[in-house]
Amino acid sequence: MKRLHHFGSIALLSAFLFACVAIETALAQRVPGMRNSQYRLKNDIPTPQTLNVTKVPLSHEDSTNALLRLQSSINELLAEHSKTFQKSKTQFGMAIYSLEQNKEYFAINPSIPLTPASTTKLFSTFAALDKFGTSYKIETLVLTDALEVRDGVLDGNIYLVGHGDPLLDISDLEQLAYQLYHAGVRRITGNVYGDDTFFDRVTNRQDYSGDDDMVQPTAAISALSVQRNLITVIVSAGGVVGKPVHVQTFPSCDAFDFDVRATVGAVAKVAKKQKRRRAPAKAAFSISEVYGQKGGKQRFAVTGTLPPNSSVSRLFFIEQPASVAADMFKQRIAASGIVIEGASGLKQAPSTVSELAAIHRPLMDVVNVVNKKSDNFCAEHVFKMIGGGKLDASSPELVAKDNHTVHSSIEQLQGALRHYGIVSTSTPTVQVFDGSGLSRRNKIAPITMLHLLENVQNAPFGNEFLNALSIAGLDGTLQRRMRGTTAEYNVRAKTGTHKNVSALAGYIRTLDGERLMFSFIFNGNAVWLYKGLENKICQLLANFSYYTPKETPTGLDSTDVEEDKEMN
Repeated sequence: MKRLHHFGSIALLSAFLFACVAIETALAQRVPGMRNSQYRLKNDIPTPQTLNVTKVPLSHEDSTNALLRLQSSINELLAEHSKTFQKSKTQFGMAIYSLEQNKEYFAINPSIPLTPASTTKLFSTFAALDKFGTSYKIETLVLTDALEVRDGVLDGNIYLVGHGDPLLDISDLEQLAYQLYHAGVRRITGNVYGDDTFFDRVTNRQDYSGDDDMVQPTAAISALSVQRNLITVIVSAGGVVGKPVHVQTFPSCDAFDFDVRATVGAVAKVAKKQKRRRAPAKAAFSISEVYGQKGGKQRFAVTGTLPPNSSVSRLFFIEQPASVAADMFKQRIAASGIVIEGASGLKQAPSTVSELAAIHRPLMDVVNVVNKKSDNFCAEHVFKMIGGGKLDASSPELVAKDNHTVHSSIEQLQGALRHYGIVSTSTPTVQVFDGSGLSRRNKIAPITMLHLLENVQNAPFGNEFLNALSIAGLDGTLQRRMRGTTAEYNVRAKTGTHKNVSALAGYIRTLDGERLMFSFIFNGNAVWLYKGLENKICQLLANFSYYTPKETPTGLDSTDVEEDKEMN
């Protein structure tokens, strides 16, 4: 880059909602024309507005004046809110740069490192694509220590080995079981083990990022995950008062234990004035996790009463995903018609094994979910994949480093940034402690964000990286923003949101068709204002022309973010 150096508590959800989300995601993947589709055909994206005029050569004075008007409009917009900035203790940095002109268009505090929230995901996915490439597939393998399958009998153990696929689900386990059956396996004499040693065992994002506060809970980040490491506990009451309630999980699994003390409660009678209306008796009911259990099982306590013929469900994080995945896989093997004599457990696969079955998830499928949907769970898996690898037990210094995967991910991410010249002695240091941007310790300057956005243009994965960004008014976290403006279908960017952070970084075309890249980072207590300003400035950029000056759009478009979200 030649000219840039010139710059100065767990949500409680019902099983029904969980199913609806799954259906919506599945439909989005199948129907390119859906507005919130994750994957789109290029001809399905509307073309941004551009001028249809005969362009004439401009004098240096004309072009300078046009650019000065743009800068003045942005400055005036920011000045309108100077008092609010002061009250909300706002710190912010902005940088806008023309890719065609190799020229700075606007900058305020471009070199100040600020908390970037989810725009951190641009760095995680950049480093992952640089290391693995766009054709890389995340493997989940079924291995065995048996020497052979003789007469349908596999005399040995099997190992379900994960390599960081965050989207592995029950249907994948069923497919793996089918592959075993199709390979001629009819009986397994040994056990089913889950192997999650591709990552370290520090699965809590808050722990490995070193954060003081939770920011937002995330499920365990494990090399072997299943169903996004979420389990739904469903409690159902029959019609007989006093009888115990029925408890089950979705998906079903034997890796959970329950202390059930809840019963079917009576229905309270109401006053005659309310005629035939009846109300359930008020009694405490709860499904809670019991911590500190031994034996490896995750235990839940179910207490209180439920009205007759009713049900309640609660969503919980799976504490030991690899063990749960192994147990779920064991059940799917049995359901496929294979007799399995052993139990399920957690164990690293030996060095001498044979492959029996495999699931291969395209890395780009996950990158699309990370950058378009700003998915924290998937982002952390991509981040740890960068530093993932089998632990060498002969290296005691590595074994002693509990966070060895995260340390390796950070080192390799920084190495990729140095390789591309995104960071150097003359640019601000990138401080990254997680892959999602939930960590408030992350610090990135707007100028460094632009260094990444420019360098990705010439990277082998440039097109795929661009297509993974959200499109304003169309999909992802920008789906509801900038609609009805020249920025709609034009801005391709990554959003970032904390309770005290708003950020936006990406690309836009002016009315002349000129490509600009931009980075806005606001830290302070006026997130809704920051979102509106981001939208408004993008509208100014989309309306910019050297040939036909445009009036500043009126009003702030802030139809963008769901309240209190930390994920965008």
